[in-house]
Amino acid sequence: MKTVVAALIEKDGRFFLAKRSTGNQEVFGAWEFPGGKVEDGESDEAALEREILEEFNTVVSIGKKIAETPIDDELILKLYKCTHRLGNYVLRDHSESAWVDKLEDMYQFSLAPADKRLLSQICPRKNDSRKPSFGELVKGQSYENADLQRIFLVSGQGGMRKSNRANCLVLISKHNSDNPYDDKWNGDHFEYTGMGMNGDQSVDYMQNKTLAESNTNGVTVYLFESFANNDYIYRGIVKLDGEPYYEVQEDDAGKKRKVVKFSLKLID
Repeated sequence: MKTVVAALIEKDGRFFLAKRSTGNQEVFGAWEFPGGKVEDGESDEAALEREILEEFNTVVSIGKKIAETPIDDELILKLYKCTHRLGNYVLRDHSESAWVDKLEDMYQFSLAPADKRLLSQICPRKNDSRKPSFGELVKGQSYENADLQRIFLVSGQGGMRKSNRANCLVLISKHNSDNPYDDKWNGDHFEYTGMGMNGDQSVDYMQNKTLAESNTNGVTVYLFESFANNDYIYRGIVKLDGEPYYEVQEDDAGKKRKVVKFSLKLID
């Protein structure tokens, strides 16, 4: 799992956002907490200082980590509290920038999905009356990604999507050439591979831990399979049957590694 770091920059009681002019379609034109990837052998703090200097010709002081969220199965985004030191914020990889007086004002911007999740952690949105729509689920029916976000109040990325508001975990098993995971049915059990695209996986890592403890933590687990782009077939609510176990599989580069396997059984 690679790390991306981001900065919540504070200057004179105001907070900084920037609008992306580079990147893939998911983030191009979206507003974000600025930052970038941590290089091999580099600390989070050093990477964030370097990225802010490169992108804005600005120096910041790095404080404590205040939030984190997965971007996808390969990347995790960590947000650090930062203080402006010097520089005039020259935009190099962004088309616009803005300073806001309050964190809640950031909800007025079209944030990148992962950055929106970070914001919800440090400044929960008030008066959000949305509720999960579990009642419309039909086993065997196909749903689009936007449906999953609306029904479960989850993010639009990742194979293991946790919703604190809906107290659920959505599992997505993709059966295509881009997915190195070997998920399959074994009778009435579904052998599901845990989170983490690179290196050995750990049962204690993020949503792997949520799923491993799902029989006791009160989280409801929903399983979907996907055989085509933006098409997710609902299989039903599942329960962990037995302890998680480790298995050797190849990653997307063909390298051997240990992965966590969960034996899941349909309960509805």
